Amino acid sequence: MKKLFFKTIPTAAAVIIIMIMASCEKNSLTDLNKNPNQIEYVIPEYSFTAAVLESYPVLSYAALSQGLQYFSTYKEVPAVGDKFYNFNGTAGVFDIYNNQMNRLLQLTSQIPGDENVNKRAACEILRILAFHRVTDMMGDLPYTEAMKGNTVLKPKYDTQKSIYLAMLSELDAALTSMDVNKPNVFGTADPYFKGSVAKWKKFGYTLMMRLGMRMSDVEPALAKSWVEKAAAGGIMTDFADIAYIKFANITGQMNPRVTSMINGDFASPGGDNVEGGKWSATFINHLKNTKDPRLQVLSVVWVPSGGTYTADNNPDHQKGMVSGSINTKPTDFDTYSEPSLLYIDRGSPIVTMEPAEAYLLLAEAALRGWNVGITAETAYNNAVSAAMARWALWPTVAPHSGVISATAVSDYLTLNPYLSAGTFDQQLEQISTQKWISMLGNEYEIWSNWRRTKYPVFNYANWTGTSGDKISYPGNVTAGKMWRRFSLPIAERNVNPDNYYEAISRQNFTEETVDLLQGRMWWDVGPKTGQSNVN
Repeated sequence: MKKLFFKTIPTAAAVIIIMIMASCEKNSLTDLNKNPNQIEYVIPEYSFTAAVLESYPVLSYAALSQGLQYFSTYKEVPAVGDKFYNFNGTAGVFDIYNNQMNRLLQLTSQIPGDENVNKRAACEILRILAFHRVTDMMGDLPYTEAMKGNTVLKPKYDTQKSIYLAMLSELDAALTSMDVNKPNVFGTADPYFKGSVAKWKKFGYTLMMRLGMRMSDVEPALAKSWVEKAAAGGIMTDFADIAYIKFANITGQMNPRVTSMINGDFASPGGDNVEGGKWSATFINHLKNTKDPRLQVLSVVWVPSGGTYTADNNPDHQKGMVSGSINTKPTDFDTYSEPSLLYIDRGSPIVTMEPAEAYLLLAEAALRGWNVGITAETAYNNAVSAAMARWALWPTVAPHSGVISATAVSDYLTLNPYLSAGTFDQQLEQISTQKWISMLGNEYEIWSNWRRTKYPVFNYANWTGTSGDKISYPGNVTAGKMWRRFSLPIAERNVNPDNYYEAISRQNFTEETVDLLQGRMWWDVGPKTGQSNVN
């Protein structure tokens, strides 16, 4: 027979145990799983600063910078936009939904009330800025059903036209709601304008003008109405209106775009670059032929001298590499121009939107006969002055300075006057080419403007064929053409297949054909006369 033994707990100890058990409520136990070093609620100022820091244009060095013939390379595999060797760098991503768009929607929900109207409006401006970039890359995208959580797991793809009309309407509502008599836009937590409501309105109306002008060929009446509304609202015109992010040549504060360029190609002055990159002949020749004072700011030839290299920014000595023309290191590699140390300084800024772009948009609007309160010539001249003034934001790195004198600007305009007596296409080409030069570093916007206007004219047939004629680089994947879109993320085919296939078929391309990257945006209506040789 088993014996049972019972141990008696002293009364005082029993009371303590009961008290401890009573204190172990569910909330207390849940707290054990919380990270004491992590903030579990939104701090509006921090979130807004993060949103602004995510709003500047990023660089697609090979895919866009080479394709737009800013840069060239003698190597084959990295020549994604030089020789169009492969599709690398042309896949779109949907991180806008879980990053910038989600951040701004969460932030907006945390700042209710009439007193926060300016803050919410600025968040809307940033959201629309971010989304217009991705729709201009990929076309039709989820918009009205996006960000609905578990209620809509497979959102439909809206047409780009409907997205544009929605963005413009939402932007208009945000700008109309702004009130200079209400609290400003997050004060010092605003890296762009330190909270200035007036400057945020200029920023928003310049964005409205950009979006409106995008429709110039496909919906000219709509484009005219939105561009004129933006002009009346007031766009960026002063140097102080520039929206840019400051960086410093200090660990943790460096310009990420420049850091990528340095690590990817320009790690050391002179010699053989990591990827064989140089400024392109198209870019350098244009600056030389027009005697553009920006040439000696942006470009350098590294001259060998006793085992080291010396920077030479003499305009006459600059030489660009012809895109898509070679695939072995040329014997005169050192004689080709590279970005100056000023341009690729890790403490240089990144410009998001600026008066130069605003004035060039005004110039085109005036050219089209729209009522924007300025002539095309005056707007163009103002754009050139603003574009050259921007380089003063860059740190001086000998032998380069970003300060371009008023005399140099005047001389440039005298040598290259606005073609007011020229044809519409001649003036449009001049405006678009100036945008290509003036907005260097904002490749996404330049790419969109190039697709819309078809200017500047780029020649991609630079390889010498077996018969001696010039052809596109052999074996390229685009039939010698610059791509007109990025592909949708392949993951979308797996998680949202019905809407994915409907979207790509609606835009007249399939996964099985090479026109995947040649399908046009809604606003990219086709080649103009005389453009048949390039896309």
